[in-house]
Amino acid sequence: MKQASWMLLGAVFLWGLTVVPVKWAMETLHPFSLMCMRLLTAGLILFFFAKRNAKARRHAGAQQEGLIIPWKRMAMLSFTGVAGYFLCNFSGMSLTSGVHASMIAAMLPLFTLSLAALYLKERVTISQWLGLLIGMAGVLMITLQSQSKASFSVLGDLLVLAGEFVFAIYVIQQKRPAGEEKMPSEWFTCLTLLIGGIMVIPFALAEVWMYGPPVFNGKTFACFLFLTLGCTVCAYSLWNQALKTVSAARAGIYLNATPLINVATAILFLHEPLTAMTVLGGFLVLIGVAWAERNKQRNSPAEPFLESKSL
Repeated sequence: MKQASWMLLGAVFLWGLTVVPVKWAMETLHPFSLMCMRLLTAGLILFFFAKRNAKARRHAGAQQEGLIIPWKRMAMLSFTGVAGYFLCNFSGMSLTSGVHASMIAAMLPLFTLSLAALYLKERVTISQWLGLLIGMAGVLMITLQSQSKASFSVLGDLLVLAGEFVFAIYVIQQKRPAGEEKMPSEWFTCLTLLIGGIMVIPFALAEVWMYGPPVFNGKTFACFLFLTLGCTVCAYSLWNQALKTVSAARAGIYLNATPLINVATAILFLHEPLTAMTVLGGFLVLIGVAWAERNKQRNSPAEPFLESKSL
C-alpha cells in the first residue's frame, strides 16, 4: 500500500508540472501543433507497450479473449476526453496565465457533480449545490478581475473553463460504460490518445498553413519530451499500476493537489504574479470543491470507478 501511495504521488506530481512546460513549449510552438504531436507520440508509445504486454501474456499461456473495440463509443470518448478538452485547454493556456488556468481547472469535480445530477439523475444535496456556487464565484473573481496585464485574458480563462466542462462530460459518459470497460486499460488509453490526436490534425494543419511549420529549439524539444514521456506515458503508468491495489475513491483524493502544484510551479518558474483577487478566487474554488466532495462522501457511496486526467 505504501508503494501504491508513492506511485499516486508521483503521477499527481507529474500532472502538477504540466503548466510550465506547456507555456515554455508554446514560446515557439503553436498550441494545436504541440497538442497533436504530443497526443500522437504518446499514443504510439503506449500502443507499442500494449502490443508487447499482450504478446508477453500469450507467451506465458494466459487465456485471452479477442480485443473488441466499440469504435463509435471510442470516438465519442476521444472527442470529449482528449480532442475537445485539449483544444479548449491549450487554446486557453496560450491566452491566459498558468496561475489562472491551474485554479480554474480545479472546477472539474463541481462540473462533474452538476452533470451527474442533470443527466444521470444522481441525488445532489443542497450543500453540494452550495459548493458548486462557491466554486463558480471563485472562478468569476479570477476571470473578471481588472485586466491590468496582457497575460490575464478573459477569453483564455473561459476556454480553460470550457475545457473542464467538456472533460466532465467525458467523465459522465464513463459512468455508463458501453463496451469500453471490457478493454484492457492500456489499449483504451492508447486508442483514445491516437483517435483524439487524429481529430486534432485538421486544426494543426490549419495552424501550419497560417503560421508556418513548428519550430523546435533545445528548450522546446525538452518540454515536448517531458510532456509526452513524463506527464502522459509515465504518469499514466504510475496511476494505473497504483489503482490495482488502491480504491478509486481514495486515489481521487490525491488529484486535489494537482492545481496547487501547478500554481506553485507557475509562480516559481514562470514568475507570474499572484494578485489578492486571484488568491481569494482560487481559495473559493478549492473551498467549493472540498465542501461538495465532503458532502458527497457523507451522503453517497464511493464511486466504483474514477477516470483521472491522465492524458
